[in-house]
Amino acid sequence: MIQFIPYHALSPELSRELNEFIAEEFGHVPFVQQQIWAKPDWTVLLEAGGEVATFCNIIVREVIMDGQRRSVAGINNVITPAAHRGKGYSSRVLRETSTFLFEHLHAELGLLLCADALVPFYERLGWYTVECQLVYDQPNGREEYDSNVMLLTNGHNASLAPRYIDLNGLPW
Repeated sequence: MIQFIPYHALSPELSRELNEFIAEEFGHVPFVQQQIWAKPDWTVLLEAGGEVATFCNIIVREVIMDGQRRSVAGINNVITPAAHRGKGYSSRVLRETSTFLFEHLHAELGLLLCADALVPFYERLGWYTVECQLVYDQPNGREEYDSNVMLLTNGHNASLAPRYIDLNGLPW
């Protein structure tokens, strides 16, 4: 069963375990180490055999796209620990997360920042890449993201292709 847990309600033990997975997966990436990241609002968790099988986080925020405010749900840290890879868990979690974004959180769009190698994976799940300038906040000022920006729509904004996105806060 997939659980949608408010981030502040995670037990200290589970929070520590998830942070260890995040550090293992992304801690060696210079870009990740150099940024201050937004605190999630939700954690999506799938367990198998009493272990974390896959999880991701959701950040709910109003961003600015081409001068218009839009409610988005940002996805980050989609991680399947090595022992559970190849079983379709992350695809399953992301499909259910997509429904949660639109039906429960009432987001207009899903948004994620994506490494090149993962674009085909997300495309299979309905996400699409947009060519745009994306800016976000850091303690020393505004910065520009220079990799893949992907959106997910619920059908109402199917052809949305913004040229400029301001995350209106820290990245996720």
